Amino acid sequence: MRTQNTRRVAKIFCAALVTIIAASPSWAAVVWDLNPNDLNAPVGSNTQIFTSQGFSITARGFDNNNGIGTPRELYFKNKPPVGGAVEFGLGLVTPHNEINAGPNGPLNFIQFDVTAILAAGMFNGQISVGSLQAGESYSIHGSNTLGTLGTQLSGPFVGLAFDNQFVPLPDFGLYNFYSIVASSGNVLPVALSAEIAPIPEMNALLPVGALVLLVFATHAWRRRAARTA
Repeated sequence: MRTQNTRRVAKIFCAALVTIIAASPSWAAVVWDLNPNDLNAPVGSNTQIFTSQGFSITARGFDNNNGIGTPRELYFKNKPPVGGAVEFGLGLVTPHNEINAGPNGPLNFIQFDVTAILAAGMFNGQISVGSLQAGESYSIHGSNTLGTLGTQLSGPFVGLAFDNQFVPLPDFGLYNFYSIVASSGNVLPVALSAEIAPIPEMNALLPVGALVLLVFATHAWRRRAARTA
């Protein structure tokens, strides 16, 4: 009899755990808006920290010198759309307040430090870039050295089809720094996103704990009543 009751309690406990796991989402998305206050003004620095849901990334602006960056002030841009492309996001203090291509390659780049979110276990990093009028394009580079452009990982992403659309940050988890360059024209990063497995909330666990305690208490009371009968 004792074995049957123990097995029954175990089955109830397992069923409760399965219910929690089934009800919990397998992931949660975090998005960093790169112009969260809709400004149109210089940042005042070549470095800006963005925090969303308690997780932070850092953006830095650089001029490109054969793959080595020298600091360039960031710019929050917010203008009406041009040619069907959005004109808001994080740029640089340049004539167009964006990331620019030159005749011999990228003139400058914005580098995103994702070290902290990788340490937090995030995955599936993506980025959205705007100001992609017809014929304009951007590419994504990866590096493990601050201020170094590194290796081109993907792109070019060309024109309106990719304007303000999320694309993957390739090999996410292998690089601490991802940089956006203009392959042609000038472009404007809009947002970055990543995913993380959620931690079950305590208010979901408490009812299960109460149920388990109730089952065990009832079982103990019945055993005690049977001994005293």
